[in-house]
Amino acid sequence: MEYSLKIFLLQKAKQVTMIKTKESITAMKRYFLLIMAVLMTTAMLLTACQPQSEDQAPTIASYEGYSNIPDLGDIAGVKSDKPLASAAAARMDVDPETVFVYPLGDIPEDALNVWTKELKARGFEKNGTLEEAGNTVTWYSDDRKIGVVAGYMDTDKQGGMDALGVFLVNKSLAGRYVDIDYDVVQEGWGNANNGARFFIDDKKIFGFGYVGAAEGMLSKNTDSSAALMLIEGAHPRYVHEWDKTVYACLSDRLVAIDTKEKDPEEAVTTLLDGNLQSLQIVNEKLWYTTKNGLFYCDLDGENTVKVTGKKMKDAYLVGDKVYYRDTEDENTEHAYSLLTEADTRVTEEAVSSFFLGSKGNGYYIAKRDVKPEEPAEDEETTDEKTTEKAAEDKEASEETTTAAEEASKEEPETAWTLIRVSLKDGETTDLTTVREGTALVGIGSKVYYVSDEHQGQIYSISKSGGTPKRVTRDEDCKYLMTFHDMILYYDYDDETEEGLEHIYISTPDGFMKSDILG
Repeated sequence: MEYSLKIFLLQKAKQVTMIKTKESITAMKRYFLLIMAVLMTTAMLLTACQPQSEDQAPTIASYEGYSNIPDLGDIAGVKSDKPLASAAAARMDVDPETVFVYPLGDIPEDALNVWTKELKARGFEKNGTLEEAGNTVTWYSDDRKIGVVAGYMDTDKQGGMDALGVFLVNKSLAGRYVDIDYDVVQEGWGNANNGARFFIDDKKIFGFGYVGAAEGMLSKNTDSSAALMLIEGAHPRYVHEWDKTVYACLSDRLVAIDTKEKDPEEAVTTLLDGNLQSLQIVNEKLWYTTKNGLFYCDLDGENTVKVTGKKMKDAYLVGDKVYYRDTEDENTEHAYSLLTEADTRVTEEAVSSFFLGSKGNGYYIAKRDVKPEEPAEDEETTDEKTTEKAAEDKEASEETTTAAEEASKEEPETAWTLIRVSLKDGETTDLTTVREGTALVGIGSKVYYVSDEHQGQIYSISKSGGTPKRVTRDEDCKYLMTFHDMILYYDYDDETEEGLEHIYISTPDGFMKSDILG
């Protein structure tokens, strides 16, 4: 192209030098303008054919659908840190062009205010504050098709928030990270609190139980009493199903079970070795924890990615955050942001069970001091009470205070208490007492638990508080789980040799129940 253009220019230059008239001068000007136009067009074409510079960060405009979002990089006059942005995108399993990471030291003082004001001017609504959302904040478009999540990132891994991460969400991603269905969250989370020992769909039940005298991982049709032993002797936890495959954690491995395969020996495949401490299926990935941290991999167990080396007990992923119990911080509940790597406390006290029952509130169990009840006054007359009190005062004055001193040294009485915590300001509300070792599940506006005061019977209480209601008369219930609008629990009798008597599925009011093992 360049060679042909040079010949063209030489030919035209030779022609114009031979013309001396006024008309030819005018023609030369026209030729000059034409030549300049050709040169500019050629230069533009050649530039477009060149690959993007390696140090040139992607812009919001380069990603389809985000032309309405102001570019913080342009406003602040800084470029995104590509390695950090790519790492954040990998953790979130999203397009790298939707994540930007800007060093805070490079951002002018008022740039963030200008950017957020521009977002607001273009029809984006802010949802919460950085403090309310655990160092992340979200803006939605007025039609809720696209949005922005931003937050501070700990890039040096030492607690210093020295970068700002910006994550763009489209309609499909908003369903994963923004518009979260908390009814689904509390069902999955509640079951995980109890080890998710069962999975139930419309046709099949998978989980722990007995076939005759043998125990292990079994499957059973919902419309039949027959049960098939899949893995004898196994005690499965975190049982999930995805695309006709059941995943379950055993004591020493993670297995996948092909539900279409009739031969149990051929149906079971080991994906990962080792003791997994939690398991979720999110965005068609297996997310799990071990003693070495948080990981995810493909559904076939390949392409493992380590997200963080933090020790996470009872980890559960919701949106862009992983909620977990921090054993190195007095067993308090924490939230770890996949986007920003910020780690924040959710509770100020140790918890034994936790889940988010709504966007704004969490529910957990912790030990609380029990206030002694005031003794009820009898129906003595005023004169009788006065005379008795005078005698008691005289007797007390003559005795030593040893007994009182010893009493003051005693530990206050405590009880395991169900507590609601506001994610906005951390304010807590005691709801009721529960049995030690129980775990929480939720259905709609109610929380279900095992009562300590009623021999291990199941009770429910409104999330807003009030009077608990009995669900079942069965005692010593364990492993409480929910499946949509049903509850499932194990009924134990410690006086029998077998221990486990029944595995019931019941309506949430306990009116109808059935032993799922027949």
